[in-house]
Amino acid sequence: MDELLATLMNYLRGIWRYRWYAMSVAWVVAVVGWIMVARMPDEYRASARVFADTDSILRPLLRGIAIESNVQQRLQMMTRTLLSRPNLEKVVRAADLDLVAKSDAEMETLLSRLAGNIRLGSTRRENLYTITYTDTDPEVAKRVVQATLNVLIETTLGDSRQQTDVAQKFLDEQIKEYEAKLVEAENRLKEFKRRYQGIMVSGQSYFQRLERATAQLQEARLELREAEQRLAALRGQLMGEEPVFGFAGRPWSRDNPARVTAPSARRGDGGGAFPASDPQILALEEELQTLLLRYTDQHPDVITLRNSIETLKKRQAERQAAEPEVVIEEPEPVEEPRNLAENPVYQQIKIAAGQAEAEVASLRVRVQEYESRVADLKHSIDTVPEIEAQLTRLNRDYAIHKANYDDLVKRRETARISESVDQTGESVRFKVIDPPRVPSKPVGPNRMLFDSFALVAGLGLGVAVAFLLSQLRPAVYDVSALRALSDFPVFGSISRVWTPELLMRRRLELGAYLIAAGGLLLIYVGVLFVVSGQGPGGALFAAMRNLL
Repeated sequence: MDELLATLMNYLRGIWRYRWYAMSVAWVVAVVGWIMVARMPDEYRASARVFADTDSILRPLLRGIAIESNVQQRLQMMTRTLLSRPNLEKVVRAADLDLVAKSDAEMETLLSRLAGNIRLGSTRRENLYTITYTDTDPEVAKRVVQATLNVLIETTLGDSRQQTDVAQKFLDEQIKEYEAKLVEAENRLKEFKRRYQGIMVSGQSYFQRLERATAQLQEARLELREAEQRLAALRGQLMGEEPVFGFAGRPWSRDNPARVTAPSARRGDGGGAFPASDPQILALEEELQTLLLRYTDQHPDVITLRNSIETLKKRQAERQAAEPEVVIEEPEPVEEPRNLAENPVYQQIKIAAGQAEAEVASLRVRVQEYESRVADLKHSIDTVPEIEAQLTRLNRDYAIHKANYDDLVKRRETARISESVDQTGESVRFKVIDPPRVPSKPVGPNRMLFDSFALVAGLGLGVAVAFLLSQLRPAVYDVSALRALSDFPVFGSISRVWTPELLMRRRLELGAYLIAAGGLLLIYVGVLFVVSGQGPGGALFAAMRNLL
């Protein structure tokens, strides 16, 4: 510890030995530094404040109709990319700074300076942004801030419009592609239906049609058996009834054909088992008209009913053609019958039997038709399911293309509405709170700080020079240092005798040194007073700058 203190004291003695060198270096460095600080140009800071209003009245009205873009995220991204090279180049051109840069190197320097001096501050909660720029020319600073503000607004709005245009272009291309696919699917489906028109029944599969035809066949057979039983019962009842009853003036006999009044003898009146005005045919025709109001001519029930009517008409014509001609002789004048009348029960049973026979014929035709259908369906059991599977695939492809096409068209309309909203500027509105302005007083450089740094640098450099000289030309200040330095024995030391002349000289030298140090500090205080601009210091500083 003692050795360390002794070494430190030797260093201090060495520096003190060359104190005038240290003072000279401090004076030179400090004065030169103060002159350089005084010659530094003033810096002016231009600023502007803008508010981004993201609350639009159209947003609740267009919810679900237009695309709701994340305006807050767009603003954050824009603030992060505002100082990118393309945006800085826009600022340079807008502020006419490109006229100053004569070469690529100067342009790079200018862009670097802009990137370092432009500041964008924001409060995320209030969407309030502050743009500042510092330059030696107040007009240039103002133009740069104005250009940066314009770039911020235009780029934020322009990016949204550009993204919408890109989205619309993509949607248009996709719509054209899916429209072509949709037309192709429609043509395939149309050609397939045209080729297998007689096999396919819309809305039902093969097994559903087979099951339905089988059920209809069973139902028709059951109805046919019921009708046949009913016809047999009516014929049995008809055999047990007499056509007429009562008494006449001449009794009826088989030998008197002139008295025959059976329907077969009245061919001219449309007689026979099926007269022209057969109620069964009329009933079926009325039923046919009713079905035509509900179905088309190709409906199975309509076709079956028409076949039944044609069958009844053919049978009626065949029976009329097969009946023998009956020669009707003129009856002899006889006494008019008395108390002779037709049996109403017989007539009703006869009519019912005719209707039942017509119904049986109709049901037989229907059973034959259903049997033919079932047979055809069973015959095509290997081909129809494959055709239906192909139809299902075609319908599925068409439905997928149609759904995608409709969805793309809907999205394109949504994009168009969003573009209209962006063009009106209602998605985000910028309100300039404080336009770009430049204060009359400069904001820099911080000359007080730089002047203080010049003083400290001068003092430090002076001490360093004195220490370096003390090491280059060392001296021995005590006996212990001499013993450590020499191998010869040291017997003692002789103290210096301070005469009055030496003391006076020492005091004068110390006073001069203190005056030099005090003068340096006094000048430093004066420099601080001048650069502060307080009172007459501002005018004095301006005059000194003009001289320098």
